[in-house]
Amino acid sequence: MLVEARTATHPLTDVPVNDLLTHMDDRSIANADSRRMMLPSSLQQDINQFAIDGFAQKYFATHKRGLFRRRVPMKEMLEWTKDSLNKPLITLNKDLYKDAQRCFKMIQTVMGDRPRSRMSSDVEDIQAILNCGISKGQMRDEIYVQLCKQLHHNPRGESIRKGWELLCIVCITFPPSKNLESYLNGFVQHHHQIKENDVDVMSLHVSAKLKRICVRGAKGKVLTAAEIERAKIAPFKPSVFGESLEFIMGLEAKKKKEEEEEGGTVDGEQSLQIPRIVPFLADAVIRTNGQRSEGIFRVPGDADAITDLRVRIENGNYDASGITDPNVPASLLKYWIRDLPEPLICAEYYDSCVACNDDAEKAIGIINSLPDTNRRIVLYMLAFLQEFIDPEVIKHTLMNVSNLAMVFAPNLLRCPSEALTTVLKNSKFEQGFLRTLLLELEADKQACAYSAESERVRGKRKSV
Repeated sequence: MLVEARTATHPLTDVPVNDLLTHMDDRSIANADSRRMMLPSSLQQDINQFAIDGFAQKYFATHKRGLFRRRVPMKEMLEWTKDSLNKPLITLNKDLYKDAQRCFKMIQTVMGDRPRSRMSSDVEDIQAILNCGISKGQMRDEIYVQLCKQLHHNPRGESIRKGWELLCIVCITFPPSKNLESYLNGFVQHHHQIKENDVDVMSLHVSAKLKRICVRGAKGKVLTAAEIERAKIAPFKPSVFGESLEFIMGLEAKKKKEEEEEGGTVDGEQSLQIPRIVPFLADAVIRTNGQRSEGIFRVPGDADAITDLRVRIENGNYDASGITDPNVPASLLKYWIRDLPEPLICAEYYDSCVACNDDAEKAIGIINSLPDTNRRIVLYMLAFLQEFIDPEVIKHTLMNVSNLAMVFAPNLLRCPSEALTTVLKNSKFEQGFLRTLLLELEADKQACAYSAESERVRGKRKSV
């Protein structure tokens, strides 16, 4: 028994369980060495084998075949096949069996392992799979496991690539359950070193997106055709949405260097010191007459138009042509800020912001203490929003300083507590903090965006 446990392999990867479980999640990676020092290896391997077997036994359905209805081995059940599924891979309610079978056929079709039997497209099949996962929570794990099955021991390179593209799409739409999360992470991380068919690049991308969606939760709607196509290329052409400021600035620095090497920049041209998307969307709001638009920043823009503009930007096309509604760039600007992994006003300053919400000197001091890129963006945004608190502008927008503070405070600050009572209690202090800054702080918007001298980019109190 002990010998078998020591040589056991994960049913989806054929990797020794002890090696695989060191990749299960961030905490496992961080503590792997200390665990090995604390436990004898044979005992650790027995525990690991118990975890995998226990997971499969508890959540995976039993499949049988043949005249004598012999049980299909777990390893065989969870590897690529050209055949249909007779029943779901994991234990589901019987009313979902047909959904599971239909999803599996569509996955096979999208991956090119099954010919199309009806007039449809990849996009339609993908949207049907996503809709099933969004609307029927139990199907999410089934879809993930089906994808893993079809990627395991798949004999066709093109099918493998399409399978990973599909996984890139699914992992930004809905998360796996907590029960499946570590198991799925282990499967994906095992592929980080496989360069054939660009699996290494795509699996690293999937790992990052899984980590994010497991925190954020599922999307409320199915991706559009443009979003689906964008998700397929995202591992190779990273987005400026949902990434850290450090990553975005590095991405833009790399692009600028490539343009310089190709002779695409003009000598003496100023370099942006903040992400390009910020001034681009702010300028778009002004150009589309946002200062004369009632409810600007409060009224949402058209969802399809926002998606279209976001996909343009993700593809490197900073072009707002055809956009006439200022609520579209205004909504996207708020979304970009809200979608950052970390708040612009760092979490470590949150309590101080709430405490000094009506103290201008302390509030300005906190902003000036932020890391350089954070400080520049916050100061830029404050200077931009101050263009909307002029009485003549407010006559048209009906958005006074308190209204603007109410809209933007939860985007710039994020309450660390999940308790609703604390969130509601702190919201008025968050709004007070931003209102104080809008009324009392003075900043040079252009310097925030372009000045290379960091020490000169500071907020100061308005002179009386």
